[in-house]
Amino acid sequence: MHSNANNGAQVAPTTTNEAAKAESPQALPKSLFQRYPIRSTFNIPEAPEKAEIQGMAPGLYGVPRIDPFYVFETERLRDLTMFWVGGFTFCVIEGDPSAGKSSLFEQWHARLNVPLYKISCGPTTENYHLIGQYLPTSEGSLKWHDGPVTRACREGSSVLLDEYNNLDPAEATALNLVLEGYSFMIPQTGEIIQPAPTTRIFGTQNSVDSLAAVAGRNVMDVANEDRCFYMEVDYLRPDLETELVIRNLVAGGVSTALSETIASMTVAVANKVRRAFREGADGIEKPISTRAVLRWAKLTAMYQPVLSKQTRSGIHYALRRALKMPVTMASAVNEMITLVAGYDENCRSKVGP
Repeated sequence: MHSNANNGAQVAPTTTNEAAKAESPQALPKSLFQRYPIRSTFNIPEAPEKAEIQGMAPGLYGVPRIDPFYVFETERLRDLTMFWVGGFTFCVIEGDPSAGKSSLFEQWHARLNVPLYKISCGPTTENYHLIGQYLPTSEGSLKWHDGPVTRACREGSSVLLDEYNNLDPAEATALNLVLEGYSFMIPQTGEIIQPAPTTRIFGTQNSVDSLAAVAGRNVMDVANEDRCFYMEVDYLRPDLETELVIRNLVAGGVSTALSETIASMTVAVANKVRRAFREGADGIEKPISTRAVLRWAKLTAMYQPVLSKQTRSGIHYALRRALKMPVTMASAVNEMITLVAGYDENCRSKVGP
């Protein structure tokens, strides 16, 4: 465990709550809160015209950058809206690796202009990484620095604990008071923190029993799990994933027609691989994520003009640059590409099973 022994340094005085908070972030003023129309903010045409949700005014520190190509899936957005307007504090989203868990939270906060402080959790993440610690100053003293959880509690902003179940369960249990919205004391300073009403904690995690080989996942304490609003996500629906790929390719200067062709094939193959993986097919050791699909599609558009002159398939070749795979998996996926595209890696026509 981390020690706050001062090793001869002088600790800056923090004898009262006011002293401890003197240079700490304070709750964001109510004047910074504003409401946003759901339909236009998240590009959800079916949302009621007058439906609004609370966010913050633009320009605050810690707000994620907007990804203009991000596509919000209606069901995910509905669940997150219920969590947000319901006044809940702790939300955990679980799904396969690279299914879009972190990006959902990031783009939600980006659209609503709410600061989101992110920390990647691992086996060595300890309580002080989240709550805060004393750090040395140039004058030889020690000064208290808030961790992301404490900062969010002061401001009424949000924290994202990425790979939450990579955290040691004992360390996660130490957050139970915060996850309920209760006040807690910082032992090192004696300060009592009362989380602002809009404080929210988010966690992402891969399932412990997932077939994907993701190391270090823990079964969390029951009392900890009992405090969360729970969401499960799958990969994007094929139509939405295809739309996402097209938008990214077109933005990069690829023609709409070629973008549609590449998107259709890459998404179709990716879903074949995902199904094969979940069914335990021989040789398929992992799924193809949306992130990998986007990379594969972009590389296909780049390689195709060059390789076509050599009578070689850009889509076959590009996948080997977009995703590291064992030989057996690469061979199996290569066959899937051939079936979907209708031609093999040497551009020879292949029809039928």
